[in-house]
Order: sequence, then structure tokens, then C-alpha cells
Amino acid sequence: MSNLKKLSNDFSIELKNVKQIINLLEEGNTVPFIARYRKHLTGNLDDQSLRNFAKEWQRLKALDQRKSDILRILKDANLLSESLKNQIEDADNLTILEDIYRPFRPKKQTRATKAIEQGLEPLANLFLNPNITEDKLIQEAAEILPNIKERETVEGVLLGAADILADRISDRADVRRGLRKILSDQIIVRTTNKTDQDSVYQMYYDFEENISQLESHRFLAIQRGEKEGILKVDLLSPDDSIVDYLAKFFIPNQSKIYPRLYNICQDSWHRLLAPSLKNELWRTKKEAAEDRSIKLFSANLKNLLLQAPIRDKYILGWDPGYAHGCKLAIIDTHGELLDTEVIFPFESKQDSMLAEQKLISMLSEHPVDLIAIGNGTASRESELWVAEFIEYKNLDISWIVVSEAGASVYSASETAANEFPDLDVNLRSAVSIARRVQDPLAELVKINPKSIGVGQYQHDINPKKLEDALLDVVEDCVNQVGVDLNTASPHILSYVAGLNTRIADEIVKKRQEISGFSSREQLKEVKYLGEKTFEQAAGFLRIADAPLYLDQTAVHPESYELTEKISQYYDIPISKELGNKLANEDDKFLENKFSTDVFTLNEIRDGLLKPNRDPRDDFEKPILKDKILKNTDLKPGMNLTGTVRNVVDFGAFVDVGIDHDGLIHKSKMSDKFVKDPLKILQVGDQVVVEVLSYDLERQRLQLRLEGKK
Repeated sequence: MSNLKKLSNDFSIELKNVKQIINLLEEGNTVPFIARYRKHLTGNLDDQSLRNFAKEWQRLKALDQRKSDILRILKDANLLSESLKNQIEDADNLTILEDIYRPFRPKKQTRATKAIEQGLEPLANLFLNPNITEDKLIQEAAEILPNIKERETVEGVLLGAADILADRISDRADVRRGLRKILSDQIIVRTTNKTDQDSVYQMYYDFEENISQLESHRFLAIQRGEKEGILKVDLLSPDDSIVDYLAKFFIPNQSKIYPRLYNICQDSWHRLLAPSLKNELWRTKKEAAEDRSIKLFSANLKNLLLQAPIRDKYILGWDPGYAHGCKLAIIDTHGELLDTEVIFPFESKQDSMLAEQKLISMLSEHPVDLIAIGNGTASRESELWVAEFIEYKNLDISWIVVSEAGASVYSASETAANEFPDLDVNLRSAVSIARRVQDPLAELVKINPKSIGVGQYQHDINPKKLEDALLDVVEDCVNQVGVDLNTASPHILSYVAGLNTRIADEIVKKRQEISGFSSREQLKEVKYLGEKTFEQAAGFLRIADAPLYLDQTAVHPESYELTEKISQYYDIPISKELGNKLANEDDKFLENKFSTDVFTLNEIRDGLLKPNRDPRDDFEKPILKDKILKNTDLKPGMNLTGTVRNVVDFGAFVDVGIDHDGLIHKSKMSDKFVKDPLKILQVGDQVVVEVLSYDLERQRLQLRLEGKK
């Protein structure tokens, strides 16, 4: 099957779409641009499918290149038969291809290569003659012995010949393929403790599980435990049955030297095949576990970034703390910093009273609607203090507890220093906490995705692979939402399709120079922003109050002329009214009348109907609080509302309003078996849960999912 045909089958698109996608990618178009504005060429593949397509296309190209290299090497060495050529060309992955090439690959000095150099290959071939006897073998070896200085005995000569055969067995592609299947089905992972001390790995101190059933999070935990020197890991294989399998495959029927050949099978397995295939299996399992963990992290990050913003509110960000106090920062409805303060509400009654006075002073000057409390150290104490303060003062203010993961990283970053050069580092985190409630996407893109805290075992994953995947998620989210050209920070602009940090900085410089953009066309005046970059980025950059209506929408400038023709045909100005007209027309008629496609029409219609649209506005808003829930209030059977904070392989962590999250194990998510918790819950979901049990001392809250709000 050709590569194009394979891609067509894998992604369920027509062959012409495959060719068109490849052309688009090789022309340097970005994934967000292709996904949004080239749907008619792609078969309507979304961002993630296009990224998967690009990765698979690169894999197939690399495979073809490796095939070409191997064919050239074998041809030059006069080793390429028609049968071997066909096998190489039919290989559909690198593992199979390298297995085929393995017997011909130049090798380092081994016991087998040394025996071949000593001329023992003809003797090795005699082993496979079913009529050869032990006496005849010994006689042949004795005749050879005087010619080989490195061999001192007849048995040494026979062992050299045996090494050649053991190597041949281990190099057979069909043998390796069969053993892979056996091992992937039957290998048992056994872990034992190397220390008697208690640790988080205690459940793995005496643990066994089939590798095919070992879930990704357990694999990564075991791997970390082994790396930290706490666990010993063994891969238990059915050695006897594997050697029997090799014997049936390798030893000729009615062989008269069966015991000697059986020993060769044992040697080939234990010395050559087992270490190689077990290591390969462990690497494959590691890659699968990493891919699963990255998938979870990516899905959680996407849902976190796309949480609905809380608009039009003055927000007080509260970064809790003991020794260094609680850091407060008030922002207005546009995220601009208005005021900061540090209070110490927990030190003494006098300190608490002083904290009240300072907070009252801040609130009297600024109309705060919401207090956003970080969930770090002293978060619970802060929430109790705030709740009592609001009730005592009879204030019309709500509060919300938000994840402060990454806030300290942001505070010490160059980005924060550029935004607030004169603000104390500790106070910057309070600003970040407030802003991540007001606009989660705009604030969280400033933080390295790995620091946001919505993954599992992210520190045990290939850093480059994780970073690339998470940056793809951020890019997709930014472009899905779109960016206001006149208010966006350089950081969020840098994630727009086609842009980078340098161009983003130039856009901001130009914006300041001309006191704000009034049209997309002005982007062409930005330094380093050429025609191709404009094409990729323009549709994702909107101008809220642009004189030209289309500049307020997601309609791409390349479709302005078409929109003008439609406007003239209906004699309706480019406006929501025209969008309503198109919504009531037949798509086929419009396609034929204006020589376009349904995807472009949909983009125009949706843009006209909803200029400056933010898709996040359709999502559920976070839960705001006006009363406190205490740990001691929790009782089995209680129903609570909460927000999903993280989804992992074994379940989901939910914030129900106490100082730590509760766990809904995946077995408590449904009456049916749940293999993938992501198919049930996502970060940001608001849920109703039942309390199953609560261990106050260990702070472990077990929950059952009753439903979503």
C-alpha cells in the first residue's frame, strides 16, 4: 500500500485531500490556518487530526528514506535478492525493517563474528544436518583445531560454531516477530522494595502484573521508584516455553545432536534475544506510557486554558502565606493593576485587626466584586478568614479558590519583570491569580505549560516531546479563541498562527506608534511581517471597534471580496443582517451562485452573525462561593458540588470547597466499566458528587460522581 493510500485510510479522507494536505504543509502553512481556512482542501480535519497527519507523514517519509538507504547498501554489497527487496519495500514500520536488515548489518566484534573469522561457519552449518552425529561433529572439530590458535580444545571449536548458530537465530526477523508477540502477551512485571522504609511506592513493594495490563500511571510510578533506588524491577518471561518454541523452529526433525542444538537455543535466548527484546519491550511500554500521559496533560491543559473568563468584574487576587504574609492585588475589568497590599491575618489578633483595616481601606477605594484566593500554603485559613470578614462586614462579594500552580514561576520570569518592573516579585503572583480568573487563557500562556500542574508524572516524560505537545495545545487554544489586536500581550500574540516572539514585539511597537490598529491591513506595515505571515495570522487577529465590520470577525481577508459580492447581490450592507440572510439561504444555491465552498460560506456567515465572538463565553462559568464548607462538615452520603481540577488515568480530582481535592476513582464514575476517565470528565467540569469516605488525618476524600451540573 502506498503512503498516500495509507494516510487516506488512516484519516478517512479522500486521496485528493491527502495530496492537498501534504502540499499545504510543505508550502509552510500552519496547522491552525489549515484547520480553519482550508477545510475544503483537508476533508474538514481538525487541528489535532492535522497534527497527527503531519507526524505520520514525517514518519512515513523517514521510513522511506531508511528503506532507500538499506536497499542501496545491500545492492552495493551484492546481497540484494528480489525476495529481500520485496520484504524491505513491504515493511510498514521501522522495527520490522530493522529486523529484516539485521542479519546484513555490520556488527561490532562478537563471539559469533570472531568464530566466523576463524573459519568455523562450515562447521556451524554441519550442526543443522539431521544426519550428523555427535562423534562426527567432534571429529570435524578435531581436524579444524590445529588451524585455530585462539581455540585450545575441540569443545572450544564446537562452542565457536554454536555461537554462530545462536547469533543466526537471534537475527531471524520471523523469530524476533514471534517472540515479541509472546513477550507482549506474557511478560510479568515484578517489583520489590530495596528499602524497608515507608514511601509513596509502598504498594509496589511486592507487586506483579502482566505488562500488557499495566496501566500507564503505574508504569511511570514504577519507573520513578526504580530511578530513585527504592524499587527493584524484574521482567519475568516464560523462558522454558520460549526455548521450546525456538527448538521447534530451529532444530531439524530427528536430529541426532538434539541436546547440543537445544543448548544453542537456550544460549541464543538468554544471552542474545532476551536482553534485546526485553529492553525493546520496556522502551515500547515507556513510549506508550509517555504518550498516554502527554495526551492526558494536553487534554487537561486545553480544558483549563479554555475555561470561561469572568468578565466585567473588579477582582482582588489573594496569594496566601504565613511568614511573608498574604499578598493582595486588585485589577480592574481590563486586567490593569490598581492597588497592592501585604497583610498578616494569622499572626495574632492584633495583626488580624490590622489586616481587616488595610483590606477595608482597599475595598473602599475600589469596587471589588470577587476575591480570587490561591490554593497554596495558608489557602484554607485565608478562605475561612475571608468568609468571616465578608459575613461580618455584610459585603456583597463572592470568592473563588483557584489553582496558583505556576504563579511563583511567572513572578520570577522575564515576562513578569517586563510587565511590572517596579512591583515586588511576591506581589506579582497575586496579580497573576486575579488575572487567571478574569481571562485564564491570556494569563496562563505566560507560564511554561509544564508548571501549570494538570498532568501526571510529567517530570518522568521526555521533556522535548512533552514541551512540543503542550506548545501545540497552547497554539490551538489561542487560535481557536482569537486575539484582540489592540489589547493582546506580546506573549499571547506570539502563539498566533505564523507569528513568533520577534514579530509579536514588533506588532506591539507598531500598535503604540499608531495609537492602536484600526484595520488588519495595517499589519502589513509591521516589521518582519511579510505576505505569507499575514496570510497565516490575519484571520485570528481581530479589532474590536474596527471601522470595517469584517475586521471585527474571524472572516479571513482573502474572503473580503467574496463577502462584498454577496453584500451587493442581496443589497444588504456587511453586517449581522447579511449574516441572518445567509443563514436562511440554501447552501447549495450559495455555493453555485458565488463559486465557493460550504466551509468558506459558514465562516463568513458565522463571522457576520457574531463579530468579536469568544467561544469560551458559551462554556460553564466557574463556581463562585458565598459560604464556607469545613472539613469537619463532611459525612458519608453528603452530596456536594465541585469543580474538576485534574484528570489522570485512575480518576479525577475535584475541588469541593475544602483545603484539598477529593478523588473520584474511575470505578466510581459510572455503573459501567470506565477505561478512560477523560471520556467522562474534563478539567473545569462542574459536578455533583457523593461523599463516600473522608480520612481527616490522612486528608483523603473519596467521592462518587452523581452527575454534571
